[in-house]
Amino acid sequence: MTQKPEGGKRFVSVQSVIEDRIFTVDLLRLSNGCFANVAEGANPRLGAITISIKSQQGVNSSTLIPDPRGGIFSRTLGELITERTEGIAIISLYLRAEIDSEITKLLLAQVSKLLAEIDGKTSS
Repeated sequence: MTQKPEGGKRFVSVQSVIEDRIFTVDLLRLSNGCFANVAEGANPRLGAITISIKSQQGVNSSTLIPDPRGGIFSRTLGELITERTEGIAIISLYLRAEIDSEITKLLLAQVSKLLAEIDGKTSS
């Protein structure tokens, strides 16, 4: 027997052009968390890996494969997903260049919207 998240979907993917850069966001929702891949470019790639998990003391994150271009973003994304899913978040982030605060905000909003879509909730 297979359990799916409340909304019935398990996987969503979207490609966006932000400031003339292409970003692909893939989310795979599991019953105890989520795998997220954020990659710059039309062909998604694996990149830096961050894991976040929720505990009684809050959210703990650890970087397994660091990336000098997106370490803070990767950690923030992992913490957002962990809070929303109440589970484990595994983040893969591939960037060709640094991202600014505007791109960061837009990608975080996009991930929030996709999580709401997967969970069958409307985003706020």
